[in-house]
Amino acid sequence: MQILFENNFFDLFGIEKAYSLDRQLLRDRFRDLQKKFHPDNFASATEQDRLVSVQYAALINEAFATLDDPVQRGRYMLSLDGISTDEELDTQMDPEFLMQQIELREELDAARSSSLDALNRLSDKVESDFSARMARVGEILDGADDSELDRARHLVRELQFLSRVRREIEEVEESFY
Repeated sequence: MQILFENNFFDLFGIEKAYSLDRQLLRDRFRDLQKKFHPDNFASATEQDRLVSVQYAALINEAFATLDDPVQRGRYMLSLDGISTDEELDTQMDPEFLMQQIELREELDAARSSSLDALNRLSDKVESDFSARMARVGEILDGADDSELDRARHLVRELQFLSRVRREIEEVEESFY
């Protein structure tokens, strides 16, 4: 079995290194690679080739999960530039953003005991905020200006918080049904 060397997950899928990537193209390339390297295709191969196939399939899955998720993609792209978003070591966040998070949590608590309409309004607000931050991260990471990478790091961390709120909203929505 011949394994191609990839410098990064973007190379693995043969796509341009870009935050604002074509997700359908990513999915198509993922399926193609999964078909090609799926361990079932190597059932009668040597033990070493079977092992390599399993490892490669796991790498393909990890790469897809990373690039498909906007938060993980941002973290990954920053890591390629040597920038860590390690939350355990850097606990400082923008105080204004932290206040917004407290307010969102209070709105979520109120929506739990209120109505689906209130929850939908909150969901729209969070989605709008998430999309705006995603767009800004894309502008920075897809641009040539490395001076704003620290700002992208902060925005990716904020996306991570908003992503959690999105999941919590979805859980509350399910409880209404």
